[in-house]
Amino acid sequence: MAESQQNAVESWFEEQMINIGELASNPLLQLYASQPASDDKDDETSRGQLGHLRNLINARAEQAGVFTPVKSVKVNQANTVNDGLAIINDEGVMLATRYFPLDNEDVKQAYLQVKQQGANYISDIFEFGVKQPRLIVAIPVSSVQSLDSSDIRAVVIAVINPEDSLYSLLLKNWVTTSTEETMLVAQQDNGVRYLSPLKEGYELFFQQSALSADAPVNAEAEAISHVGGFSMMPDYRRVPVLATARSIRNTSMYLVQKIDEREALAESSVHQKFILTVFLLAVFIVTVSFIAVWRHATSLRLQKAKQRLEARAALLNAIGDSINDHIFLLDHNNKLVFINDALATSFSIDNTDNRGKALNHIFNNDITDRLQSIKPVAGEEDVRNKEMRLQFKDRRRDFHISIVGLNHPGYKQSYLYVMHDITELKDAQGRHNRLMDGIISTLAQVIDKHDPHCANHSQRTREVSVEIARAMGLPQNRINALSMAALLANIGKLYIPAEMLTTLDPLTEEESKLLRKNIDYSVEILQGLEFDGPVIDFVQQKNECLDGSGYPKGLSGDEIYQESRILAVANAFVAMTSSRAYRSGKPIKEVLDIMIAEADSRYDRHVVAALFHVAENHADWDSWQQIN
Repeated sequence: MAESQQNAVESWFEEQMINIGELASNPLLQLYASQPASDDKDDETSRGQLGHLRNLINARAEQAGVFTPVKSVKVNQANTVNDGLAIINDEGVMLATRYFPLDNEDVKQAYLQVKQQGANYISDIFEFGVKQPRLIVAIPVSSVQSLDSSDIRAVVIAVINPEDSLYSLLLKNWVTTSTEETMLVAQQDNGVRYLSPLKEGYELFFQQSALSADAPVNAEAEAISHVGGFSMMPDYRRVPVLATARSIRNTSMYLVQKIDEREALAESSVHQKFILTVFLLAVFIVTVSFIAVWRHATSLRLQKAKQRLEARAALLNAIGDSINDHIFLLDHNNKLVFINDALATSFSIDNTDNRGKALNHIFNNDITDRLQSIKPVAGEEDVRNKEMRLQFKDRRRDFHISIVGLNHPGYKQSYLYVMHDITELKDAQGRHNRLMDGIISTLAQVIDKHDPHCANHSQRTREVSVEIARAMGLPQNRINALSMAALLANIGKLYIPAEMLTTLDPLTEEESKLLRKNIDYSVEILQGLEFDGPVIDFVQQKNECLDGSGYPKGLSGDEIYQESRILAVANAFVAMTSSRAYRSGKPIKEVLDIMIAEADSRYDRHVVAALFHVAENHADWDSWQQIN
């Protein structure tokens, strides 16, 4: 019913759009609206056009059937009609039917809406005067044969009285229900505004608002917030109803279809009682039948259950034995309950009678102790994953071990071990890591050879950075990323001419700018590589200062990674303590004094303190002050 009413209402709106659209696309109207305001409108041709247009819009108003005909209006009723057609442009009303409300504010807003959007407009039904329902349909008028949607010369605006033509569509005398009701509504704040006549004396444009934003005011509000669904709650009369809503195309209005809950569910209530009666009778019959056959069926069920359990056990054993991983189950006394064939074959053990034996029946005592020590304890997670390297006589193997605590009553406090051999994977990873370390070291040597004055600078910066990071307690994965960044921090110098790096003369301003671009060059070179951690960010921020005076981005404070702060201190320390061809390195104590003086402005005080502590234990760093 809701969809039928929706189609009827939408068809009514489409018919009005067609009627008014035909008028808006009339060539004579388009030509008249396109004429400049300065043209003489008093000549015979203009008067003829105006007369023809006036007859045209009056005829269209009569044909549409949604405006009050002139002949049906009494003399003393002229000021209460307030509907009709008008052609409006920026200068005002060009032409209008007799009873069109010229100065209405809603008409002006409709005109502005069409001008701004360049599209057709349909308003909600609104209150005109005292409880007079009206709605507006507005369609733009363009120049003759214009294809530009923004070329709007005027707007045809229809103010329509919906009391006869539209409201009559909401009445359904053919239905057999007594409480069914169809209405047009609009959402207003968190409540509902009713745009069509209601039952039981409620006035048109009646409005209900919710007491709180998270609670719907009634069934109509709930229905329009979930269009297409159903709501079952009190309506505007506070009567429980079943309601659904559909949106009206090209408008912001909704059609709500509802019926009293009592009438809607009357048939289902009767059906429910019938179903309940049949169900209770069926339960009684089933209970009696169950008692009658229970004794006979019990023995058959037990026999089938035994067969199912045996089949499941055989299936699980087949699955476990087909897996190459080493699998075994320990009970709460660390005694073997089960081992799979892969484990038995690997250690040349007879897999027919291992239940109740200790784990050192398979492994040596050292491996047994290590495997038992990694079991989850009370309060921890039921699954634990560990990587472990085990030595079996003449061979070393790496395993990923998963220990699963079983919660089944039959295996309480038992643990299932699954040992997956990852030796080849770890060896391949080691080879890959060694290859990467070799490549990075080679790149560092290339960087140092490109700038002979900074020989060994990259390796020394790496050494100092790692020592500081360890003193500050950074985790190993972050130390590895910092180590990589220290070796590659100056790779951008490969783009700087070697003669500029080795000159003993002061650098010009242009040369200084070019030297600073080595950071950007470093980022460009490293951008396509994948690292474990934000290595590129560490490199990019190594010349940033805590007070924001650094480069290239002028970052400050917590915007700078901790690893970048460590790299900045290590880089400066190595540069000042290492001798160059054109100068000797400064003593370590003097360098530390300089860096302490610039702490909290240029350098992180905590990093400088860690360097101070580390430098005391590295007498070998004094050798950096000598020129080889």
